[in-house]
Amino acid sequence: MPSIIAEYWKPTNILALMLDYDGTLTPIVPDPTQAFLPEKGLELLRKLCRHPQIYVAIVSGRSVPQLRYFLHALAGEDITWCGLHGGEIYLPQSDQFLRQPQREQLQVQLQPLREQVLGQLTAENLLDLGVFIEDKTDSLAVHYRQAQVPIKHRLIELMYCLFASDIPLTAPFKLQPGKEVLEILPHTFDKGNCVAFLWNLWQVQQGCYIGDDVTDEAAFAVVNARGGLSIAVGKTPGTTQAQYICSEVADVYEVLVALGS
Repeated sequence: MPSIIAEYWKPTNILALMLDYDGTLTPIVPDPTQAFLPEKGLELLRKLCRHPQIYVAIVSGRSVPQLRYFLHALAGEDITWCGLHGGEIYLPQSDQFLRQPQREQLQVQLQPLREQVLGQLTAENLLDLGVFIEDKTDSLAVHYRQAQVPIKHRLIELMYCLFASDIPLTAPFKLQPGKEVLEILPHTFDKGNCVAFLWNLWQVQQGCYIGDDVTDEAAFAVVNARGGLSIAVGKTPGTTQAQYICSEVADVYEVLVALGS
């Protein structure tokens, strides 16, 4: 994989390096509040942020406040944090948002849906069986990584039935599947759109996106269309639009080391 990087990118050009967080920079863990980067990961990102020919962005389903929590050690670096699948784009170095959702409107729209989901999961006792809700303020994630298989199937059935049957309630939102999670978020929150925004903002000719989830497929498609380099983590051939595959997070770090050398 490092040799592919060397073939694609020459340090005389500016490279847009866009990275997913969970499952890419850190392994998926049972408790998402504990998905911390190792110190070596922070040091490597810090080095890449200071590379004169690389623009670095984290493109995550997590919110900007969550990214701030996990990546506070990089707050002074030249890095871009893209939260909620690109629904918010933030520059920690200058404390500036390039993109923010209309939060008051979203809260009004999301609240009845939030209550409906909580009510259904409570009625089915799913919240006592390994399912838990992560409220990201502007979106809602329902995790089931700790649930048994029959419970996972029941949860998925409930969520998709809700979105199929109550169109007026769910209209502003989409149900986004991920690794052991279903997320309710606005239709406009999309990693492909985010990658296109960054590519145009930076006016680069070359870009690399690394991700692991279904939500990253839209980003892979945009990067591929622009002649960039797309790398999926933990996928098998034929299951992803990415051009190349890393077997695990450790392989991602080999790629990043090659970029920083």
